Amino acid sequence: PPHTPPVPERTGILVIRVWVDQDDAGRPRARLTQAADLGETATTLAVATGVPGICDAVEAWLRRFLDSRSGDGGVTPR
Repeated sequence: PPHTPPVPERTGILVIRVWVDQDDAGRPRARLTQAADLGETATTLAVATGVPGICDAVEAWLRRFLDSRSGDGGVTPR
């Protein structure tokens, strides 16, 4: 039978740095940093405040990753 080459694995990297500012009523803040691969330079995707905002930013990134057909893992900012 003919050999079918394997489909390359899509990889996305998302790092979430979370901190709490004392002057912001204890609300968490986060910086989401992304890279298409370990060898790529990371870029800031979003800065969010509060649990719902942070969750929305992560969900938006994940949806772009899953919906991407561009070959870059869906992590290129739009």
